[in-house]
Amino acid sequence: MSVDEAAHAQSTHEAPRLVVLPGAQRPLERSASQDVVRAEGILLGLLDEIGPRLVSAAGHGPVERKDDGTPVTPHDRATDALILETVLAAFPGHGTISEEAEHIAPGGSWAWVLDPIDGTSNFLAGLPYWCTSVALCLEGTPVLAVVDAPALGIRLVARSGEGARSGDGPVRVMRHVDLYDPDQDHVPALCSSGAARDLFAAGVRLNSRLMGAAALDLSFVARGTAPLAMSRGPHVWDVAAAALLVQEAGGAFAMWDGEPLLPLIPGRDYGALRTPAISAVDAATAREGALAATRGRLLRRDASRARSSIKDR
Repeated sequence: MSVDEAAHAQSTHEAPRLVVLPGAQRPLERSASQDVVRAEGILLGLLDEIGPRLVSAAGHGPVERKDDGTPVTPHDRATDALILETVLAAFPGHGTISEEAEHIAPGGSWAWVLDPIDGTSNFLAGLPYWCTSVALCLEGTPVLAVVDAPALGIRLVARSGEGARSGDGPVRVMRHVDLYDPDQDHVPALCSSGAARDLFAAGVRLNSRLMGAAALDLSFVARGTAPLAMSRGPHVWDVAAAALLVQEAGGAFAMWDGEPLLPLIPGRDYGALRTPAISAVDAATAREGALAATRGRLLRRDASRARSSIKDR
């Protein structure tokens, strides 16, 4: 099914309001670039220390519940505090947003966005699919991104206008894939559970994988693991680093049907703001994926209403 066919099938419904971020950015001006290079060095050195400790701690320790019902461990909070303490000591004029601390976007030019352990449930279970996700934003836009998955031995890094890389060198998104081609049913799509159900209902033939860490899912498109990754309800700390990584790797990052998570807006409370997001190999695939997910959700809703109507008879 093409984009046009999918759009026609959804003709009675409003198309998703899609915000596609620009592609790879221009290199920063010299003074800003020097700050970003210094920030990267400090952050990578710190993650070299933190990563092995987290790998050793995975699968062990107590768990608590936050107000929103999601799990949190002492390792989440300690990692959050250590990273923020370190970067603010080096850059005292910078602001921060993090999952375990400040949720309101600062008013200055520079802001760090942090998820200390994305995939906490996996971390608690000893499953290796979790990461630390950090982005540094300038005037609300990510200019440095690091997603570190030490249990997998994978670290992805990007600076604005300079491409994305891992320990093995530059990374790029994979080739374009037809989402509705049955011959592509072995190709993964990295999804949240709701997104996977929506894509299946819409007839997307990719092999949806529920891995349990949105920041890692969205970032892995940058290294060519999948042509598409989608999360129905990420926070800004789940997407800030992934967005720059995918853009710098030649792909597209988009949000739809909600307030955009990026660029940051000073004073906005991002604690409760969750907006569907997609990483894809190109803008066309991002649009097609968002359209398919919207259509699939509507089809599932209509089917549920029909079942309820039959039961009420």
